[in-house]
Amino acid sequence: MTPMAIMASTDSVRYTKVAIWLHWLIGLAVIANIGLAMLTEDMPRETHLAAMAVHKAMGITILGLTILRILWRLGHRPPPLPAATPLWQRPLSKIVHILFYVLLILLPLSGWVWMSAADRPIDFFGLFTVPVIVAPNEGLADVMHDRHEMLGLAMLGLAAIHILAALKHQFVDRTGLIGRMNPF
Repeated sequence: MTPMAIMASTDSVRYTKVAIWLHWLIGLAVIANIGLAMLTEDMPRETHLAAMAVHKAMGITILGLTILRILWRLGHRPPPLPAATPLWQRPLSKIVHILFYVLLILLPLSGWVWMSAADRPIDFFGLFTVPVIVAPNEGLADVMHDRHEMLGLAMLGLAAIHILAALKHQFVDRTGLIGRMNPF
């Protein structure tokens, strides 16, 4: 096989470079943001508030990157799963990806609604204030706080399952599945 033929066959089983970089940017941002929220919970108030300002701005960033990722995905089909992928795993893979997209939209959106309802504007890294999307409402703020935490735990669980499954495919099944998302 010529080098060009090898590259073409490899590219047909990989995501596009844009999809790969968006995957890693979003994934790392989500993990960092959940960690930031959890690890600063019991810190002194000033430290916690500073961390939460970054957490909120990062959440808006994740929402924007996710919208960009969905738009990219609409125009660029993902590569097919390896032929060795068991039939029962194929629909499960689709369900997990759909759940990720749902959580990647609902989690930052719930935080945005919560902050709007709590009348606590979101400062976007000192560049601008994110517009509110609902009027102040203490009851809604309380509900959205609970929903946001629940969605964050769901995201953490789904991310852990995703990472463990990818590692299993790579090191136990030896399917080379991680190569589809390898940015290098």
